[in-house]
Parts: sequence; C-alpha cells; structure tokens
Amino acid sequence: MKPPTKYITCSYKICRLVLAAICMLAVPVFALHMTDMPENIQTKIKEPRERTISLKLPLLQPTFHWTFISREDFLSGKLLLRIIRDGQASEIIIFEKGQFTDGWEAMPLSPAPDKGEIYFGFISTRRYLTAPGDKLELELTVKKDLPGIGAMQSGILPAGKYTSKGIYSGLIDEYDMTLWAKELAKEGKMPAEEQQALLDKLRAMYEYKAFLESWTDQWPLKITSQKGWLPDKQATALKAMREKLSKQTQPPVVSTGSVAANENFFQKYLWFWIVIPLVVLLAAVFIRRAFARP
Repeated sequence: MKPPTKYITCSYKICRLVLAAICMLAVPVFALHMTDMPENIQTKIKEPRERTISLKLPLLQPTFHWTFISREDFLSGKLLLRIIRDGQASEIIIFEKGQFTDGWEAMPLSPAPDKGEIYFGFISTRRYLTAPGDKLELELTVKKDLPGIGAMQSGILPAGKYTSKGIYSGLIDEYDMTLWAKELAKEGKMPAEEQQALLDKLRAMYEYKAFLESWTDQWPLKITSQKGWLPDKQATALKAMREKLSKQTQPPVVSTGSVAANENFFQKYLWFWIVIPLVVLLAAVFIRRAFARP
C-alpha cells in the first residue's frame, strides 16, 4: 500500500516550503482534531463570500491521514454538508449513489490513484457562500463496513450514520505570500521566474477557500492492526516520541482563579510548539515515501 499525498499534486519544493511555513507559523496541523489556522491569515470580511471548500472527515484515531480501500463501497453511501447562517440551512450533497456531485472530488491519491482507494478528504471546484459566523454540520452514511489504512494503523469504519458539528478551521481570501517569498529567497536556489511560478501555485492552494477540519465530534474507527504504511522502524520511533511528548505535556493541576491558571498564554498553548516538530517529522516521512519510486 502506497500512502496518499496532499490533495494538491505539487513538487517536492512546494512540500518542503509548506513544512517550513508550518514550523514558522506554529500551526497545530492535526488533520482530524480541530485544525485551526492563525487569525492573521484569515479573512476580515464578515459578509458571506463565495469560496471553494476543502474538508476532511473527522475520524477519531488517525493523527494525520487515512485512506479507504474501496472507493466503490465508500461512494455507495452519502456525504452531506450543511452550512447554517442566521437560522437558515444550505445543504450540499458531496456524493451519493456511487458518484460525486458536479463540482466535487476526492483529494487525489498519488503516485498510485488507480488501485481503487479513496482519500478521506474532499475538495470543491465550485464556490459556495461562506462567512465567519457559519455553523457546520456533516453527515456520512456508510452502507457497509469500510476497511482503511493510515500511517501507523489499519482499521474499519463500521456501517452506520455519522454526524458532527463544527466551524471553519480557516477562511482565506487574498493570501499574503511574504512568508513564502522570504523562505524561497533564503534558499536562493531558484531563478526569479521559477520562484514566482512556485509562489503562484502556493497562492492557488489557499486563496478564496474555506477549510473544514474543525469538528467537535470524531468518528471512531475499529482498529484492526497497529500496522500502517510506515515501515516498522519509523513507526516504532514515532510512537515512542509521541508517548514521551504526551507524558511531558500533561497540564499541571491548578486551582480555578489562581495566578498560575491565568498568567501565561504561551504556557497554555505550549503543546502547539512541542507537537509541531513531530508533525513535521511524520509529514517529511510521508512526502518522501509518496514521491519515492516503486
């Protein structure tokens, strides 16, 4: 089983740049558990505006990525997104009865998209009205048990109906490319025209897009194996690091209203900074394997 890549089919240089930006922005990038983008890159426009949509299913156990083995079985169900604004709901059917609604597709798999798998993320080419105050509801109908695989686990999403509520993890309009441009300039390995072409590709990844990865309820998988697509040695090292970080980041017990409970915003979000290197490590392994020749 080859791992899925990001939904944008990009060069290795783009992937490196994305990882660098994640480190500098200190963004918690869990694909499933409340991925919130920094406020400084999000839109300041409060009124509804047309944007494309990028969403991932709120599966519980995987930390980063998941692939369902059978595209056909997965699409035999139904995925419905509901955008609620001022008490009025707009329903968007993403797929049902074996096919996607026009303007929707799964985030593509590479380098082997022809084996019948399907990634757990979806994107639209059609634009929808979205606004910062919207409330979101997601409903997935699964007709039969769906086997799947992640970086370090394999499992099944049992047949049934799943629901979750959430908000946008990010609404981005015009995207400031200063950070990316500085990183490219620091590397100093690309001609000016090539740098600009790369920046244009990166801008297209983010601009005028609504990101939906901030869900309150995660859907549990039935884990059948602790073996995913990562090689045993890398998976073992990653698990050990996660366990060590988990022990080190247990919050201290403080009484309500105490000075310690309120004095330091940075300490409150210390886990962001500790987890980011771990995120980058797995992402780097993921990208390296994804682009490796079979």
